This record gives sequence, C-alpha cells and structure tokens, in this order.
Amino acid sequence: MILIGIYGMIKSYQEWKSHDEPVRRLAFTLMVSFVLFGILGGLTVFLMMFINPDFWVVEAIVVTSGYLLLANESLSMLEKLRSPERRAGKKVRCALPVAGIVKSREEAITLLKAVAVYTGLPILVIGREHPDEWKSKTGIEPDEYIWLTRVEHKKAVSPSSLHVLSGKVIGFIRENPGSVIYIEGIEYMLFYSDFKAVAKFLFSIRDVAMMEDAHVLILANEDTLTPEQMAILKKEFEDVDVEKVLEKMIGPALFGAIPSRKRRELNASTEGSEERGRAGEEEAEEAQPLRREEATEEGR
Repeated sequence: MILIGIYGMIKSYQEWKSHDEPVRRLAFTLMVSFVLFGILGGLTVFLMMFINPDFWVVEAIVVTSGYLLLANESLSMLEKLRSPERRAGKKVRCALPVAGIVKSREEAITLLKAVAVYTGLPILVIGREHPDEWKSKTGIEPDEYIWLTRVEHKKAVSPSSLHVLSGKVIGFIRENPGSVIYIEGIEYMLFYSDFKAVAKFLFSIRDVAMMEDAHVLILANEDTLTPEQMAILKKEFEDVDVEKVLEKMIGPALFGAIPSRKRRELNASTEGSEERGRAGEEEAEEAQPLRREEATEEGR
C-alpha cells in the first residue's frame, strides 16, 4: 500500500505540474488521496499489526477521508465536463453560424462576451498576444488559449505548424461539442505558409465544427487579405451580422448594451447633422433678402 501510494503521489505530482485548471485541481486531489489511501493507510495497517489493534480507528478515518475526497472531486469534474446543453437541461441559444467572418476585433470581442455570459459554451481562442495580455485587454477568460508564436511557451504553437494547430483545435471541438472557436492572426500564418495551406487549415476546422455543432469565428478583412483571398474564404465562411446574432442570443429585452450605445451615438450625430443642415438652410434663406437688398443698393 505504501509503495503504491508513493508511486501514485509522484505520478499525480507530475500531472499537476504539466496541466492547467481544472485538470490541475483533479491531479492535486488524486495526489492527496494517494497519500491518505496508500502511505498513511499502509502505515496504520503496520501499526495495527505490530503495535496496537486499536489503530483501526485511525485507519478508518484515513481511508474514509481519502475515499470521500476522491469521490467528491471526481463527481465535480464530471459535472464540469458535461456539455452546457445537458447541464442546463435545454439547448443553449448561441445563434452564431457554424463558420463566420468578423471584420473587426471589437465585433469579435462583443460576440465572445455574449457567448461567455449568456450561453456558457466552451471557448477556444487562437491569438497573437500573450495569453495574460489577451485576457487583460478583452476581459474574457477562454477555456483554452493558443498563443500563435515561435517563442517557447506551454500554450504556444508555431504559425508554421498548422498540422499541430489543427490537431489541438479539432481535439478541443470533439471534447467540447457546441464550443466556439475564435481565430485571429491569419495574416501572421501567411508569413510562414501560403494561402492555400492556411485555407485548408480553416476549412478542415469548419468541417469538424459542422459535425460537432460547434462554431468557428475568424477575424479577416480586406486590409490584411486580398480580394481574391477574401472571396475564397467567404465561400465557406459567412459574414456575421453582430446585431442580429446578439438579438437572437440575448433576446430583444436585453439586446445589445454595446451596440445600442453605438446606435444612440450614431443617431445623435445624425440628428445633429440634420439640425445643423436645417439651421444652415434657415440662415441661407434669411441671408437671401439681405443679399438682394445689398445688390439693389449697389445698383442705385
């Protein structure tokens, strides 16, 4: 029991170091359970056999504690890994297309915030910024973040390794049906691979998302891609109407705190322009008789 406990504790510690939450927490719980079950349990058995049988009380406490700790954490982990649709007992309204294009990062962040708050669907982000910097700038903490860089980092994938990137994304989609994948940095991939390879990467993810009821959102516009490249992408990815998606996802009553403000600002500026235009017309009409009088006086 002691040898098994020591072996299990070492293996659990190695897994604890190599994973992020929530697997990290499960590995820690398993490590503590091996200590209780194996090491302390084995020691109390030794004490019962060679010193005093009354140590069975300690044995019962240690083994029961280890069992309850491991069972509780395992059940909690299973609950967390359950898909949001089943956890809620109903289908979540995401309203995002299977494959969509957004033309600005602001639109993408607005959509991702709505997904995080109103659907609870798992989110994977592929970005060019350091994971901590991306979270601090956007205020979103995705379930998984892949840093697109050649720098050595546990969350990094080289932009030239599209096969590695594809494997990670497809694995996430299959483990999290209904999830949302957001990809920015396509222009950075094009520094290391030709457009044909990048397009194949995006299309393969799109096909898997379709089978798993997931959603792929990419950031792409004419400033970073040629018209021909955009035309190819738009055959597989549709333009996302942010306001319509938010209205379907959130509902008319709560729709669009951010877009609404923008609409109010736009309406205010439009009304101001119209008022200035009407004022200009009135001033022009008032000025016409004065100009006629001035012209008459000059003629005289």
